Amino acid sequence: MSLLWADKTIPQAGLWALLLLSTSVGFVHGALDVVLLPRRFASRTQAAFMFAGYLLSVLLVGWLLGGAVSLALWVLLLMSAWHFGEPYGRWNGFSPLQSGLTRIVVGGASVMLPVLMATEQLAIVLTRVLPALGCQGWQVLAWVWLGLFIVWLVLCGVRRARALRYAWFELLGCVLLYALFSPLMAFALYFGVYHAPVHIWRVWRASANAASTGPPKINTGGAIAAAALTTILTWLLGAGLWWFLAPDAIAAPDGSGALRWLIVAFAALTAPHLVLISLCAAFLSQPDIER
Repeated sequence: MSLLWADKTIPQAGLWALLLLSTSVGFVHGALDVVLLPRRFASRTQAAFMFAGYLLSVLLVGWLLGGAVSLALWVLLLMSAWHFGEPYGRWNGFSPLQSGLTRIVVGGASVMLPVLMATEQLAIVLTRVLPALGCQGWQVLAWVWLGLFIVWLVLCGVRRARALRYAWFELLGCVLLYALFSPLMAFALYFGVYHAPVHIWRVWRASANAASTGPPKINTGGAIAAAALTTILTWLLGAGLWWFLAPDAIAAPDGSGALRWLIVAFAALTAPHLVLISLCAAFLSQPDIER
């Protein structure tokens, strides 16, 4: 109730929530990629090289998209629709077409529903952030997503609803969030209270399972230290991106500069994160091992 009250009565509450959750639990969930790298690659040397490539990718994407916020948003929306829909074994036994549709429909809900459910509120937020073309591109993507959702309903969403119960839970949860909260607050809660914490739990669960069945490649203390150092490095990269976007990144009273920074920062950080998580999907999908 307090969040609803804050969202309705405090100006920029949604933006502040998104900033705080993104730079705290959001950055930590991304920093745990440093724990996954040794699991994915055979040697520490390979992992170190891939970590360097990871950072280079963040810098390159941030530099390329820093002057094109609309493009950064479109890229971010497409990556998010794929990344947020990672199945992690929650629905099995479907054809590649059905699985791909489910992933896009579930993953796209959190980033496409605001255009369809809160058009006017979103327009007010984006007026000073994006040119008209950027908003129109988001609307096109949202309508495409809605069309895919209808196809998904026909192919498997209704007929195999029980097998897709986790997909339906997430879809209905997103609808509820955007029905109750403003677009920024709803996404802040989805990302910072659901997606990021669940990912953190999934990484540590998979690492604990792996440690119980064989010698771990990285101990708990080392993993915590590596994640902490990577979080600090992420903050430094974010500060560098803020400086790179100046003067546009300077927080104006309406928060438009901060929101532009968030869009570009999310795009830059999501690109290598998405690739690594896809490579580690099988590792992260392991069920708990009874001890």
